[in-house]
Amino acid sequence: MSRFDDLFNVAKGKDATTPTPPDNLPSSEKLSKSKDPNYVRTTIYLPRELHRKLKTQATMDGEEMSQIIEQLIDHWLSKHSDA
Repeated sequence: MSRFDDLFNVAKGKDATTPTPPDNLPSSEKLSKSKDPNYVRTTIYLPRELHRKLKTQATMDGEEMSQIIEQLIDHWLSKHSDA
């Protein structure tokens, strides 16, 4: 399945809904973020040095950069939703 399948299906007049994978799958069978319909790929631009520092720290902490960014955005949104 390609990340463009939904677009192709819409263009062909088919339903673009993708089934959500069950939560009870063993971790070895869970979809990667690139294939999980609950995730969307996006692009952000960071200064080169900031990206290098983020990547280095994420590696040292054993985390994915996307996990860190997701946590930061959640925190930022929670601060702004209280206003």
